[in-house]
Amino acid sequence: MKSCQSCQHENYEDAVYCENCGLQFEVSQKVEEDSKIVCSCGSLIEEEARFCPACGESVSHTNSLQSEGSKTSKNKVRMKKSQRVFLAIIAILFCLVIGSYFTAKNYYSKENQLKRMIEIVRNKDINQMEKLTVSTDPNYQITKNELKRYFAYYEHNEHKEAFSKLILQLETGDKQTGELSLLRSGRKFLLFDAYQWELKPGYITITANQKDMQLFLDDQEKERTDQDLFQTVWGPLTPTEYTIKGELLGEQSETTVDLIQAHHTGLIKMNQVDLDFRKLSFKVKTNISDAEVFINDKKIGQLSNGEYEVKNQIWNQGMTVRLKKTLADKSIIETKQHTIDGLSFDASEYDPESYASIIELDFSGIKGKSEVEAFLSHFYGDVSSYTGSYSTYDETTKQTFSTYFTDTKSNVEYQDFDTFIQSVRDSKSKSSVSGTPTVESVKMNGKDCYDVQYLIKYKTHYKEYKQNDVTQIFRYQKATLRYNDTEKQFNIQSLGGKENFEIVDNGGIE
Repeated sequence: MKSCQSCQHENYEDAVYCENCGLQFEVSQKVEEDSKIVCSCGSLIEEEARFCPACGESVSHTNSLQSEGSKTSKNKVRMKKSQRVFLAIIAILFCLVIGSYFTAKNYYSKENQLKRMIEIVRNKDINQMEKLTVSTDPNYQITKNELKRYFAYYEHNEHKEAFSKLILQLETGDKQTGELSLLRSGRKFLLFDAYQWELKPGYITITANQKDMQLFLDDQEKERTDQDLFQTVWGPLTPTEYTIKGELLGEQSETTVDLIQAHHTGLIKMNQVDLDFRKLSFKVKTNISDAEVFINDKKIGQLSNGEYEVKNQIWNQGMTVRLKKTLADKSIIETKQHTIDGLSFDASEYDPESYASIIELDFSGIKGKSEVEAFLSHFYGDVSSYTGSYSTYDETTKQTFSTYFTDTKSNVEYQDFDTFIQSVRDSKSKSSVSGTPTVESVKMNGKDCYDVQYLIKYKTHYKEYKQNDVTQIFRYQKATLRYNDTEKQFNIQSLGGKENFEIVDNGGIE
């Protein structure tokens, strides 16, 4: 072993530097030997020799091998600063690549892509939708104009609820989303799934029963029928609402097709339109005297005495009839919409007296003549009873009687009737007065408010049998009644005052 003079570390004999402190040892005295070349066969070769005297190998080849051997025998040298910097850069780049991968993985996850895409739909962003929307129908092209038509449908008040349902379906991943659905469209950076919206167009099947009929789509002529039994298919069409019209010799048949509703309900029949020029005639009846008559939400007439005749009306698919009335307080009441099928009310078979030719459209909650007359009959029955001295008319009875009137005893009409009843009871000659009402008309002029015209026939009975009964008839031209929906009964609000009170027959009394 060779001891270092600096640090006394024990080194191998052939060491050139100290393994501990790096001090260079003195050159070995085997200079002569070291200056010689060792052949691969182990023999020493003189410096001047060109070939090994033992094996004949070239000295240049031996030098090459010896040089390589000397390199491997050198002690390990410390890593340079540039090498350490290079390795640090490699490590940072590796971390950046890994971090970017996981960031992109989160950004392009299906859940996060869907959130961003739904927000674009919610905002009705036409520009972004054009980039994100495709159609699997080769005949349909997504353009900004078509997307504007699509979103314009949801701008209408009656369709805003449908738009909220669409957003909810997209958020919950419901597969039954109708016209708009999620579609896997490829890969992002060859690593992540990419998604787009698929907008599904619709088709409308048109059938017509007459030759030379002009067919219109949203007021633009589309084609003309060339035979009596005609059928055609229009599409692909952007899912929205369309007006389909057929015109023949000045007569028109029109209907509306909602492709979005058809998509959501899955009802293919909603996309089928029959333009059948059949004429219908029927009579509409209701439970009030006057109201406006609407066919397909277009006013066609006014009821008279609760009736209206519709004659030679061109039928179209989805044809509806309903009644509307604007009351004096500007509120509007209307009946339910009645859909007329194509097999009923043929004009050639119309009979105004036949039940088969009548459509009954009653207003819900409306009170008619019979109900008003029943109330007045009950009211005057009690009045007649109270005028007789054989009946009780005390404070308890008066309190009960006052419930016939709004504001009970505070009502002026109650006070007049109370005076009238009391005067008959106090009369020395009158035994009782009986009243019989006959309702002539009922007009609803506000919510639960009715103007009633009616006759009241009073028959006065006398205590002396020698005096004949006297019959008088009066008319209340504008009595105002209120219907109390909680109590399910009418109340008298007013009888119209003197200007609305008419003597029809005074019974001979001057």
